Amino acid sequence: MQMVARQRWLSRASSILLLGGTVFTLADLLSENHLFAGAAMVLIVSHILLCWHSVRSNSKIMFLLAILSGLLLILAGGEVESLALAASRALYLPALLTVMAILRVAATRSKIVSTAAHFLVTQSPSRRFALLASGSHIFGILLNLGGIQLLLTIALSQRNRLAPTHDIGEVQGQRITNAVLRGFGATILWSPMGLAINMLIPMMPSIDYISYLPYGLGLTVIFFVLGWIFDRLENTVHPTFVPPTHEGAGLAMVALLGLVLSITGLSAVSEALIGIPLRAAILIVIPLVAVLWVLLTERQPFSNSLTSLAREGFKALPDSTSEICLIGASAFLGFTVVEILPVDHLRKLFESVSISPGAVGCIVILLMTAAGQLGLSPMVSALVCTGAIISSGIDVPDLILMIAVMCGWSGTMLISPFASPLAIAVALTGKPAHEVGLKWNGSFVVCYYLVIMIVLLIAGAMT
Repeated sequence: MQMVARQRWLSRASSILLLGGTVFTLADLLSENHLFAGAAMVLIVSHILLCWHSVRSNSKIMFLLAILSGLLLILAGGEVESLALAASRALYLPALLTVMAILRVAATRSKIVSTAAHFLVTQSPSRRFALLASGSHIFGILLNLGGIQLLLTIALSQRNRLAPTHDIGEVQGQRITNAVLRGFGATILWSPMGLAINMLIPMMPSIDYISYLPYGLGLTVIFFVLGWIFDRLENTVHPTFVPPTHEGAGLAMVALLGLVLSITGLSAVSEALIGIPLRAAILIVIPLVAVLWVLLTERQPFSNSLTSLAREGFKALPDSTSEICLIGASAFLGFTVVEILPVDHLRKLFESVSISPGAVGCIVILLMTAAGQLGLSPMVSALVCTGAIISSGIDVPDLILMIAVMCGWSGTMLISPFASPLAIAVALTGKPAHEVGLKWNGSFVVCYYLVIMIVLLIAGAMT
């Protein structure tokens, strides 16, 4: 009994610390006062330490590496302001994951998610990629990795039940998995709730989210079209299939799409009309939209729904500790490594070889992909590549650099055996990582890279 009471107390205390850290992070964004960032760091690190027993090993390792990188920065003569700026930028990601946990609770409480998920996975092969990839895209934005897990779990269980032969089941499993992974991978390219956008935009003074959005959506279209083409080129042996009817499936999909668009639109309007920075607006809008979602989708009295949402969301916060630790520490590690890099030597190196901005973008894509195969997180490689180029003053337009990093990140997520989406797919399919990654998606990623690299080289030649 005492053990249960102690666990309950620890859970409540850790949730309070995490919420407090999120509030101070928001205050830092609104005021640009790094004293708030310091308070946020104390609270979030305290949250992690309080839940240390439940943190996964890889997250613990990254946490210790982040601490080491901060110490190395100080020993290398780094300024306190640089350390504070790294902490301020890195702390936004745990805050984002905190409010997204509340949104996930709100979304998964309703039957809408289940209805939409079952509709997406029980489609005929001719429509499967378009609908499943689009659904994975929406679910990935709203539920992050939970979206992949939900869709793949339902889809593969349906495959196992309905496939007439083992060989056909294998082909269906490959196409289902690829569609889900590619749909999720495209979220990196534009989602205002994604880690990539929120990490890289603050590092690039000449662009903001609104000015980047058309290019991000263009990359997303390229990603989807190439994914569909490769899906059609793969083995399409399948039996005659009649999709079952799903009452309310259309409305469910529209509702989820509306949820994504409302968060994006309200955040953009808040920045344009009120002047709230986009990242701060997102932290405010997501919980408000979660409350609105509960109000519109649940039939019980609103006060009861709001109370239960608050209670379930509060209880769910400690479940994200490993993810918060891993992502926050990875971001801090990347930002501090950038400060330690010998930027003068890097600038001289690039000046000596005299390559175009487009070629630099191509090199970034290849470096991120190679680093992913060696076990380095795309988050860290993205930060290091971006920070190194910006800090050393290499003449590469921010937009070209942004597109290159986004391309390298989204491609690496599909083929790196250490990437979280691929790890989930490997666990659910029972296939080895090299098969799901390089064998199933290698050709697609290479083609995607070639298209983007051609665009980068042309754009670089025109600057």
